[in-house]
Amino acid sequence: GPGGTELHVPGERAHLPRRVGDWLRREARSDLEDAVARHCAAAGCRHTALRIGDARTRWGSCTAKGVLTFSWRLVLAPPSVLDYLAAHEVAHLREMNHGPGFWRLVAELDPDFDAARRWLKRNGAGLHAVGGS
Repeated sequence: GPGGTELHVPGERAHLPRRVGDWLRREARSDLEDAVARHCAAAGCRHTALRIGDARTRWGSCTAKGVLTFSWRLVLAPPSVLDYLAAHEVAHLREMNHGPGFWRLVAELDPDFDAARRWLKRNGAGLHAVGGS
């Protein structure tokens, strides 16, 4: 549109929040599947599942069984931030800690990760404030 991007949502006005939320979650899943696949290939590892969640306290997680879970709100952040979080969680598939080896792997997967971390520290609370479910 004239002032920026427009999202056209069909249906009744009462269903607008749910329809937009569903669309954002699908976009988040698509973007994260692509980023995770790329980082897994680079790191030589595999995940067992990718989930999109509604956590308001964390951006992502990785279980010992290889399940990666991400906040759908990452789709609202700059692409570099979503990519950093994908690299961060993929790195946990090899290093289930935040030790030096973990951060070396994150840097290999995303050399500019520091800028994304800074962006999240400055802006993350605003993303967590966006309504969910």
